[in-house]
Amino acid sequence: MPTRKAQWRKQNPSPRGLTSWWPVFVGLALGAAGPQLRTLLEPYAPWGMRAVFPFVEFAGLREIGMSDELTRTLPQLLLFLQFPLEGLLTRGSLGRGCKLSTALGQLFFLHAVAALVLWIVALGS
Repeated sequence: MPTRKAQWRKQNPSPRGLTSWWPVFVGLALGAAGPQLRTLLEPYAPWGMRAVFPFVEFAGLREIGMSDELTRTLPQLLLFLQFPLEGLLTRGSLGRGCKLSTALGQLFFLHAVAALVLWIVALGS
């Protein structure tokens, strides 16, 4: 007798082809709009950027030991790449059979951990 999870996967197969790449396409669209999102978040500084773009803020920290050149360049690169990379992560989660709510929960957890690290660093300086 197959388990409930195996029965659910048989009834709800994961999408194949281009339909399985929709999280990446959404991530690319959000990544292209990254600079505009940053300007919209400027009135809510610093917490707006820390909530939406925590990896951009994290890459710009001098406390993590990267060179000055890298702490200037990497945040600009991550501003465009954060959402497409998160789309790839979501696609991978959905491809393994996770529900959309579980995949989005993983992204929320990553953002929360990065925001917590930023908050801890802000307390120390």
